[in-house]
Amino acid sequence: MLSRFTGDRSELTNEHVAVPDRDPYLLAQVRESFGRVVYSHKTHEKQADICFTKHRWQQGILIALTAVSSGAFLAAVVGLLGNAMLTTLATSFIALLVSWMSLGATTFNFKEEADAHRDVASRIWDVRESYISLIADLMSGEISDADARSRRDRLQEAAREVYAAAPRTSGTAFSRAQDGLKNNEEMTFTSREIDLFLPTALRLDEGGA
Repeated sequence: MLSRFTGDRSELTNEHVAVPDRDPYLLAQVRESFGRVVYSHKTHEKQADICFTKHRWQQGILIALTAVSSGAFLAAVVGLLGNAMLTTLATSFIALLVSWMSLGATTFNFKEEADAHRDVASRIWDVRESYISLIADLMSGEISDADARSRRDRLQEAAREVYAAAPRTSGTAFSRAQDGLKNNEEMTFTSREIDLFLPTALRLDEGGA
């Protein structure tokens, strides 16, 4: 009987060792890192949209100027102006604009910049989803603190590698990201704000409904 009791106590002790108290700060840190990744992802998406809009305008203006500089249009201008000097000046000016826009399209390649930001956003998306999985495992108790710290460190390193090669974003893109995420603060997050980024089942609901 004593042996059985001793065995039961040993089993309880082993269970206690296997499931230690959770670190209350670990989940908080992971959630904060998740919030930053969410902002980075959305900001690069908005920056890609801004760059692509500039690309569309750039191409549209270049096409319009090229059409204006065509021979048929200039022939019509000659008839309207009736002045060879003005026609020559207009032709030279339009040709200069076309050359300037062509050079600008080569120097400021907004399409390539948009593609670069979309690529960064795609890579950050992978990190973001991995953070959601880590938060779910922490909240369900399916992962030890040691394993969670290891996964956290790997995710931080993955994010660092993405950020190191990422093109810079603008204040306009960040402002649009703020508006899209319905948040008026920059780099600090309340529990409620991070809850709004997470699926309902993973929310702490500490900030009220």
